[in-house]
Amino acid sequence: MASILTFSSLEDALRRIEDLAKTGVEAKTGAWSLYKTLSHGAQSIEFSLQGYPAHKSSLFKHTVGKLALHVFLAKGAMSHDISMPIPDAPSIQNDGDALQGFKRLEEAVQAFWHHNGAYKEHFAYGTLTKAQYDKIQALHLANHLNEGFLL
Repeated sequence: MASILTFSSLEDALRRIEDLAKTGVEAKTGAWSLYKTLSHGAQSIEFSLQGYPAHKSSLFKHTVGKLALHVFLAKGAMSHDISMPIPDAPSIQNDGDALQGFKRLEEAVQAFWHHNGAYKEHFAYGTLTKAQYDKIQALHLANHLNEGFLL
């Protein structure tokens, strides 16, 4: 029986993802590689510091986006189309070393933790606190791993 990953925070996610990057995990048919998945997660965290390249409308962020955010946080799980890249983000190749993807993720999380000041507005959810960003990014990673890999 397949296991379901849940992460309570980015710290929890990093601890557990490192083992997957070291030992490997089989991607489901048509899914992104572990390298691309981890790099995508890192990219999302990086954008929380730098700013996302494209945004949903303000109306979307204040209605559907906020509702989705609160549902995901309350459930402790996220569900979204894991084949969709971040809007207007640089593309990420599918081929790559999983440990390199993990290293990028780890560096992005470290930068997130050490960031002073406000975080950039999320492209779909709008303004988030550090705690909300930490949790939603952890849920984002868990969603990609649960849907994209045979765990």
